Amino acid sequence: MGIVFFLIGFPEFKKSPKLTKEAKKDITYIMSTLLTLVVFVVIVSWNIRASGDLMLAGPLTPQMKVLWGQKVLTLGLLEGLWAVVSLKWLLPFFFDSLDLNKKHILVVVSGIVFSVISGIYAMLEAS
Repeated sequence: MGIVFFLIGFPEFKKSPKLTKEAKKDITYIMSTLLTLVVFVVIVSWNIRASGDLMLAGPLTPQMKVLWGQKVLTLGLLEGLWAVVSLKWLLPFFFDSLDLNKKHILVVVSGIVFSVISGIYAMLEAS
């Protein structure tokens, strides 16, 4: 990990081989930010995979459509919850306030809305 920070160019890592208090704080912020983003990527990838299985699978029984619809709906809601928690509380804790423009917010919200609507549609179609 020190090699990565050395290549990025943090001055604390180039000056001394020992970790200073400031360097440890930077490492904590970087690792926390990366962990937040990795969790979001994992949730989104599960959601995309479940949506693809729901939409591209062959003919499904009504029970399977309800189960896949519930899974997509749950993952969409989880994605929305994690997006709100990470953008409103976690990431501003590590950085100053995040200045997201409308385009960023639209991309996040559109993915969540698409997941929720497709999950609800699959469950209603099965009924």
